[in-house]
Amino acid sequence: MDQQVIIFILYILLFLFGMGVMTGGMHALVGDRMRQTLERAASTPLKGLLIGTIASMLLQSSSAVTIITVGLIGARAMRFSQSVGIILGANIGTTMTGEIAALPIGSLHYVFFGAGLIMMCLPFRRFFSFGTFLFGIGCLFASMNGFSSLAESLIQSPFIRDLLVDANDSMIYAVIVGTLFSAIIQSSSATLLVCMGFLDHNILSLPAAIAIMLGSNVGTCLTTYIASLGTGREGRWTAYTHILFNVLSVIVFFPFIHYMADYSIIIGGTGRAALAHASVIFNLITGLIAVPLAAPFGRWVERTRL
Repeated sequence: MDQQVIIFILYILLFLFGMGVMTGGMHALVGDRMRQTLERAASTPLKGLLIGTIASMLLQSSSAVTIITVGLIGARAMRFSQSVGIILGANIGTTMTGEIAALPIGSLHYVFFGAGLIMMCLPFRRFFSFGTFLFGIGCLFASMNGFSSLAESLIQSPFIRDLLVDANDSMIYAVIVGTLFSAIIQSSSATLLVCMGFLDHNILSLPAAIAIMLGSNVGTCLTTYIASLGTGREGRWTAYTHILFNVLSVIVFFPFIHYMADYSIIIGGTGRAALAHASVIFNLITGLIAVPLAAPFGRWVERTRL
């Protein structure tokens, strides 16, 4: 069983490596353009929401988008009030990873590995960047297959079994598990994929998986907070806003976990797809609810100079 746990950890590392490679490749393709767009276009919270969503979908990392935003604020290239909408949109865009992971990909990761490696060997910078993006997707799919194949054997571990039993029995405990796990590995997407692996074998209930997903949105805020240290008052408030928004969103949605599970399974069909859809629904609804409050909140922070 110790060997199975080590392999499980290696799959997590493979996923994180793939996400880093994929983000790096896409950042090389659109990074400077994305930074300029964030600087210029987020004049209203709604525009910021759209830009943050698109940026996070392209970079496949809400943390990357929020860190870029914190950096722009620290460099005085953006006001705090402009950043609020971007933060809301970043949470929506990163749900695309879950939707990709829910696809019936089979052995498609070999195709992405091969195509990525071929393009990385070509003597063209843009081909290399796109090749790293494809290679990163291959790592994501390979790790997803690994999570699914190892889930049933991991349940034999007393620690894992007790952890999942407690998560199935208590939604509050499941939220805490998601928060801590995501804070440790710094990826809500990886947390989502681990849950999908357990869902495939009916080891984890869908409501518990949704609760873990909610908690993972809070845990991943740690990256933004660390990035905000030393960036000044507005940079820190960007991180505080990210944390505050995600915590309040979990509190608001927590009573509706079972309803969301019932609705998601109807439109998703499988536990894997239902969890991915639930993540989209949660982040989309909370983002749209918060948009009208973003401008007055941003002006209040700038005016009070907390």
